[in-house]
Amino acid sequence: MGKSNLTRVLACLIACLIMVSMVVLPAQAEPLDTSAVSAVLIDAASGTILFEKNAHEKREPASITKIMTMLLALETIEQGRLQLDEEVVVSENAHREVDGDGSVVFLELGERRTVEELLIGIAVGSGNDACVAIAEHIAGSEAQFVELMNKRAQELGMTNTNIANVHGMPDPNHYTSAYDIALMCLEAIRFPQLLKYTSIYEYRYRDDPPLILWNTNKLLAWYEDVVDGLKTGWTTKAGYCLAATGQKNNFRLISVVLGCPVPRSHFQEAIKLLNYGFANYTSLLVADKGEVRATLPIVRGTKHELPLSCGRRLAVTVPKGEESNVTWELELSDDWLEAPVAQGTVLGKIIAKKDGQSVGLTELVATENVGRLGFGGLFRRVLTIWLAK
Repeated sequence: MGKSNLTRVLACLIACLIMVSMVVLPAQAEPLDTSAVSAVLIDAASGTILFEKNAHEKREPASITKIMTMLLALETIEQGRLQLDEEVVVSENAHREVDGDGSVVFLELGERRTVEELLIGIAVGSGNDACVAIAEHIAGSEAQFVELMNKRAQELGMTNTNIANVHGMPDPNHYTSAYDIALMCLEAIRFPQLLKYTSIYEYRYRDDPPLILWNTNKLLAWYEDVVDGLKTGWTTKAGYCLAATGQKNNFRLISVVLGCPVPRSHFQEAIKLLNYGFANYTSLLVADKGEVRATLPIVRGTKHELPLSCGRRLAVTVPKGEESNVTWELELSDDWLEAPVAQGTVLGKIIAKKDGQSVGLTELVATENVGRLGFGGLFRRVLTIWLAK
């Protein structure tokens, strides 16, 4: 090979190397390590697991248990069987917690507190006495309330959970898993009040003698622009635990870390998980709850057509850069309907897909009742149409 040819070949090779070096490869999520014994990170909109470590291992949850106590109270309010301003009289059993080893808000025997005040006492002060007081008020006894907690846990799919008390004090039969806690948190964040109460950092609970409650969830201060609620927990056996939720750009994540080894490590590990999720993933809204996405014509109905709305929020979580791989399809039960049609009747669905594979769906339901026209109504409709011509 001549000298000039060799020079040209070397120049081409150098040019190729420069071009290769300029190519930007797709971003890859960095491997994530955590000192938590078990952990999970999920997208709150879709329930997608973004990271997990021993997520189904049974562990003591300590005071994270209190999320379930608050959840049941708020569900009872939602059902109309309890009011936030309803007064609760503190029993001897609840007051007895003041002499125990757990955290309390120093409720006095016979003291009257509203349901909301007790919920704040649980959310901010982690009060075991407040847990017992509200449990007895709702179910008649702590034991009966624990039965309700276990029933609700099973309904939520918390298959590695058994609850022995309302506050999370150590008990061989009291356990759950990081994944089960995430399922519980998914349900809990449906209630704005729960996020409101668990995001309070400081609260004056009593004037005489003065009692200021301080939230043990330091992420409310350290990561205040993101984290807005849920609960810490600690016992010698459970280690340092935290269920935290936060959002950026309407993308909400739930992080659960259990068994962190040293003080404050649960905060550091939760921040690590949340930052990992926000840096590497995004959530695409396919359909919002209540959003009208289709209409169907109705034969012999009091209305000509019926709007169909989404039964629940449907979102898909994907690694950043893969947003274009998400599509959706609309499926309707029929081309038309015959009256009557009841509100809430399922008449179709929206299916979300990623790379052509189904990753979620929401049902489309009738937005209202549509009655059937009798002979008189049908005659008037025909006459109106005829006169309009």
